Amino acid sequence: MWIYLGIAVGVIAPALLGLIEYCIERKQDIVLCPREWILNSEWPKGGQRYLTGTKLVDFVPRMQQYTKTAEIMITLSSATIIFIPSHVTGQQILAFSVILLGFAVLWGVLFISWMSYCYEQALYSPANFGARSSSTMFALGFGALACFVIAYMSLALAVANAVLYGPQLK
Repeated sequence: MWIYLGIAVGVIAPALLGLIEYCIERKQDIVLCPREWILNSEWPKGGQRYLTGTKLVDFVPRMQQYTKTAEIMITLSSATIIFIPSHVTGQQILAFSVILLGFAVLWGVLFISWMSYCYEQALYSPANFGARSSSTMFALGFGALACFVIAYMSLALAVANAVLYGPQLK
C-alpha cells in the first residue's frame, strides 16, 4: 500500500502543480529572461512602487541558483535512498519515503535538463518559451521539491515513531 501511495503522490504532485501554473500563466506574456523593474517616480502618491521595464535581465545567474538547489536536493535524496535500507528496516512507511525520494531525484534531473533545454531554445528564439514550457519547468522543479519535502517529513515521522514506540510497529 505504501509503495502505491508513494507512486501516486510522486506522479500527481508535479502534474497538479503544472496544471495550476498553466492555468495562471496561459493568458500572460511569458519570457524565460525576466524583465527589469523600474522604480515608479510617482510612488507613494499613487500606483505601484515598481513598474515592469522593457529590458530583459540575463537568466544565467538565476539558472545557476536553480541548478545548485536542485543538485543539493538530488544529492540528499540519493544519499538517503542508499542509507535508509542499510540502516533501518521493519517500517513499511519507509517504502513511501524511498519512492518519493526516487521521484525527487527523477523530477530534479528532468528539471535541470528541461531548464537547460528551454534556455538554449530561448537563445535562438525567445518565442520558443511560453506558458507550456514555463509550466513544465515549474511542475518539474516544484514537483521535485514537494516529493523531497513530503518524503523527509514522512521519514521524520517514521523515526519519531520508532524512537517512541520501538521499531516493531509497521
